[in-house]
Amino acid sequence: MRLTKREFVRAASAVAVAVSVPRSAFDGARVEDIATAAAPMAARGPSFDIVVYNDWFPQAREFATRFPAARILAVGGDAGQLWYGTLRGLVNTGLRRIAGVTSHTDLLILETLAREVGLRVRSRNESGRLVQWTLTP
Repeated sequence: MRLTKREFVRAASAVAVAVSVPRSAFDGARVEDIATAAAPMAARGPSFDIVVYNDWFPQAREFATRFPAARILAVGGDAGQLWYGTLRGLVNTGLRRIAGVTSHTDLLILETLAREVGLRVRSRNESGRLVQWTLTP
């Protein structure tokens, strides 16, 4: 699948903005906001195969712990590397129900790359600098 010029410019500008924002600005979301949003997702089915979280944020880490049966993956500072290094391989083995709490930029990158394997964002809940989301077929 090829990226359109519009998708490329959108992704590049999102990355440029994210890089220019100091890390301390990412502390906007409260743990309570993410935990409250995660509770209904964790309580109701279906379960998720994979949970992705941005390890810069304790509230994202807290979210990931709510899914003990899932494979937990930290973004590690580079959502593209996570996709090409680990996540795409897991998706290709049949693990196709993914939930996450990441930055908006992480989600944009994962969403764009996941399109090539037929995954789409099915839910999105924004809380400050973080977004809680699900990717499924």
